[in-house]
Amino acid sequence: MTPTFLPRRLWSAALLLMLTLLAGCSAPAMAPQSAPGWQGETQTLKRKLAITPFDASRPEQTLLSVIRLSEEGMRVVIATPTGQRLFTLVRDEQGARYTQSIMDEPPFPAKWFAQRLEWSLRPESELTAAFKDSAWRVQDQRFEHGRVRKILDGDTLMARIDTIDHPVDQAHDVLTDFQIGYRMVITPFGDAQDAGGMP
Repeated sequence: MTPTFLPRRLWSAALLLMLTLLAGCSAPAMAPQSAPGWQGETQTLKRKLAITPFDASRPEQTLLSVIRLSEEGMRVVIATPTGQRLFTLVRDEQGARYTQSIMDEPPFPAKWFAQRLEWSLRPESELTAAFKDSAWRVQDQRFEHGRVRKILDGDTLMARIDTIDHPVDQAHDVLTDFQIGYRMVITPFGDAQDAGGMP
């Protein structure tokens, strides 16, 4: 579906979301990245994303995502709660890019979006290896409620990911991006190890 045929309300909401995520930040800092492939069996992760900007004057947003991790790389479909696809992100040997979008050109870089997702999904060892010989660092700590991961550029805290895994039925992640100024609560809504196709 092209933007020409997209309902005005949905188009406005999608544009507002994109602008909210990168408000006041035209050139987000990028860390060194791991190779695009993922070890083990192909996984399909379903996540609800509740996004809250630090600026209370900006509205909260809720989106749905389907993330496929395979030896070839990562593929992410982002949709509204009603199921309308907004865009698809791919990261593989050719780099990070959008293959489908309601916009001619999304207002934030695909590489940036892919990197933030990988900060919460990849093991600490892979991020440590990727950050080697750079100013970037990852610090993982375990607490009773779960894991706290900090991503630092030198001494500057860029992001923090709190993984709440106790109790199990309330498991979720909280990604706080201090550079961009938002908090994202990432809640599973049905995971499956699946070698089949992506929606």
